Amino acid sequence: MSISPSARLLRGFAVDFLTCHNPAAVETIMEPDYALSISGVLLAGRDDAYLPATAAQLDQFPGLCVTVHDTVIGPDAVAMRFTEHGVSNRHHGRRSTWGGVTLFRIKNGRLHQGWAEEDYFARKRQLAQATCDVVQSPHPAPWDAPCDVPNVEVEAIARAFLNDPASWADSSRIDEISAEGPRFADLVAIADITVDQLFSAGNRGAFHLSCTGKYKGGFPDLDTALVGQSVILRLAGLFDVADGAVSRVQVCADRLGLSRSLMDPK
Repeated sequence: MSISPSARLLRGFAVDFLTCHNPAAVETIMEPDYALSISGVLLAGRDDAYLPATAAQLDQFPGLCVTVHDTVIGPDAVAMRFTEHGVSNRHHGRRSTWGGVTLFRIKNGRLHQGWAEEDYFARKRQLAQATCDVVQSPHPAPWDAPCDVPNVEVEAIARAFLNDPASWADSSRIDEISAEGPRFADLVAIADITVDQLFSAGNRGAFHLSCTGKYKGGFPDLDTALVGQSVILRLAGLFDVADGAVSRVQVCADRLGLSRSLMDPK
């Protein structure tokens, strides 16, 4: 048995590139015009935009590791839930862990487009307070997940769920990756949702959303006069569909980006 070409690409990203701190690995796993959307920013171009930004993080965390908790593998798209963790050389050697979700479209056998959100809000807290969150257990075999074909019925079910602001009030199905502090449902009254990207692989899939609404409060360091201000909150996640309904959503919210947009709305 061997892992699928798609899983090999995702492993190349998480292990060969990030955990091994090997920028040369992107030449085999990413298209030259690779672009990443994260926290409302588009890093367009593998060598000119994406690599410099990622190299800066690897320089800040010289021992950074990626622990993978879940994967979704399809022939033309892949996704993973992960935790990055390491010691920051900009914060007197303080340690930090932060979770996230990233998803990719594949073109010509390489990663072509990416969407991600990471819990930088939790990272900021840990580095400021000299605390370190626990890393959850890794997936026992993340690269051996089956490579399942897209399922249009699953995508329709997921899209209907994700597009409905009321869905996000059902915490029994929401596994929020963002650690400690206010949950995103307590920060934003979501009025409208745009599905920026969605794919399925069998009964599973991944998504990136842009949610518009009003700030409800919840950030203790921000002026309460900001309550009611129009905001955009970005989410990335994985979903499972069972018995004709979404049974679980693992989601990471860009809380730090939301906080910064409220402090500086320009």
